Amino acid sequence: PCRTPSCEKSTLQLTGHREKALWTPDSRLSWRQRSCSGTDICWDRNAPAQVQLNPGKTYVIQYTLNVCAASAAEGTGTILLRQSPCGVFADVPPLCFSLERMAHGPQTLQHVSVLHPRTSSGCAVDLSLVLNAKTALCVERAMMDLVEL
Repeated sequence: PCRTPSCEKSTLQLTGHREKALWTPDSRLSWRQRSCSGTDICWDRNAPAQVQLNPGKTYVIQYTLNVCAASAAEGTGTILLRQSPCGVFADVPPLCFSLERMAHGPQTLQHVSVLHPRTSSGCAVDLSLVLNAKTALCVERAMMDLVEL
């Protein structure tokens, strides 16, 4: 967990748990911590697919994934930013991508969103990236940064 003076804005930088990881549909992507400051964003190695946020703050989240499809598939896939409990932050549009393009080699997917609080429930919010696709993805490289505004 992060421990610094409370007046400092919180930041968290994460990298993929391992290179060339298989990310299966409806599962969460696991992370390793690169750096952390502040007290309002925390990552725990015992729950590597989740980040905890203070529900009363506003955050910017940015992630970059270098991925390819594990097998040929048609249509589109999405990457969802799942929050638990639901509804604490305003919904974030998913990142949509073409599965056909993924079959031709690695693609870079990038997404930036602002998380606006809807309510201050008092308890921490667990945030994770979830794959919604017809096939698994091979994650060659992944990075995610969260910054308190």
